[in-house]
Amino acid sequence: MRIEVQNMTKRFGAFTALNNISLQVQTGELLALLGPSGCGKTTLLRILAGLEFSDAGSIRFDGEDATGQNVRARRVGFVFQHYALFRHMTVFENIAFGLRVRPRSQRPARVEITEKVTNLLRLVKLQELAQRYPAQLSGGQRQRVALARALAVEPRVLLLDEPFGALDAKVRQELRRWLRRLHEEIHITTIFVTHDQEEALEVADRLVIMNSGEIEQIGTPEQVYHHPANAFVFHFLGDVNLFRCRTENGYPLIIGHVTPEQPGEAEENVAEKAFVRPHLFNISTQAHGVNEIKGKVVHINPAGPTVKIEIMSEWGEIVHAHISQEQYAELQLCPGAQVFLQPKQMQIFPD
Repeated sequence: MRIEVQNMTKRFGAFTALNNISLQVQTGELLALLGPSGCGKTTLLRILAGLEFSDAGSIRFDGEDATGQNVRARRVGFVFQHYALFRHMTVFENIAFGLRVRPRSQRPARVEITEKVTNLLRLVKLQELAQRYPAQLSGGQRQRVALARALAVEPRVLLLDEPFGALDAKVRQELRRWLRRLHEEIHITTIFVTHDQEEALEVADRLVIMNSGEIEQIGTPEQVYHHPANAFVFHFLGDVNLFRCRTENGYPLIIGHVTPEQPGEAEENVAEKAFVRPHLFNISTQAHGVNEIKGKVVHINPAGPTVKIEIMSEWGEIVHAHISQEQYAELQLCPGAQVFLQPKQMQIFPD
């Protein structure tokens, strides 16, 4: 199902949760709403579900105006962060619940319900747990039951609000890969809310980056990560070092936190913000030229596939750099060592 949101605004008293939001979700797409807490992503999801109503704007499902429709009329499946399973029902009955409470004229026969629930249990790989109760399941298993229950009523769109937020890191990783594979199998239009950048970049077809009730950028994971629209998007997506820089002869030079001494200098020399990812530094124990940051190693974390290093720059700020295990062994760095950092790639934004 295709979804169109046009000029949507939502206020709670004096607080504007959504400010003139517009976006389109394509049929079968897995879209992530990503942003810091309070940016409006959950409010947007609840309005799409019919749990809240906007103050202005419209929603269209496959071209049909759904702005004033209730939850049942919209036929959405909603999965909450904390599962909301019925504790007194088995896994099987939790999944079957939405089918059993339909009006008699729309309710499937008992054998059809059994067949559908059995197929869903197979889809979410919980066939052997059908007669267990939620308290007997792990967090990841309960979340899969919640997803199966949402899918049982054959929704036109699946909405997930921080679906893995209550789980530990390892289970989150397993479940988001599982969700990606599940989506590739069923191709239902899906929108999920998360504040976890890594999760959104790994799972989604496209991301909507939100901030303070507005959309900063919409694009594929590759587009938003490698071609951020502005400083907020770059800073929000992953680890980053922020520097002051200015352009000289068409080349950006890092100047730390120093501001231009002459307020009337040429426009091309006005200070800007330079962003550098930790893995985009060349590190050396010898000076090699311009645009280098001189500093001393203050901390090394060699655990993991890359070595994470904290370096105190000459202007007194910590710079984070990541290098390979091979380079770490070659440089033989230790706390207190003097090093020189040279950015391999910088993203420049006006101050």
